[in-house]
Amino acid sequence: MANKKNKKKASQRSAQAPAAPAKAEAASAAKKSVSRKGSKETESASKSVARAKAEMKATKEKDKAKAKSKKGSKPGFFGGIRNYLAAVRTEMRRVTWPSKKELINYSIVVCASLVVVGIAIAVLDFVIGEGLFLISGLRS
Repeated sequence: MANKKNKKKASQRSAQAPAAPAKAEAASAAKKSVSRKGSKETESASKSVARAKAEMKATKEKDKAKAKSKKGSKPGFFGGIRNYLAAVRTEMRRVTWPSKKELINYSIVVCASLVVVGIAIAVLDFVIGEGLFLISGLRS
């Protein structure tokens, strides 16, 4: 969860794109605050961000190496299944899962939407059916 927040903050910072001197000042201020406070939380957060960046870089390098080595060869049946499952695993790691509260809210919205659409279809069915009976005169 902390990783996701750090990535989000980092992407927001890069979107704002402050000037280079401002970045240098912010970095030196952050270093000073870490050295002054000696906060283990701040240090552990920066270490986890660095670890996550290193992991992402390593997986990108591995993917590139795999792509280069497999360019000329086509995998067999079981190799294709293995590649598919590896790709599924990679994508599942990238998924941002909703929290319990969000999941409950989304489920309620879906159920309410189903009820509204069901009622709308039932009303349309009734109106069209009655209209056809009136036009054709099939009622006795």
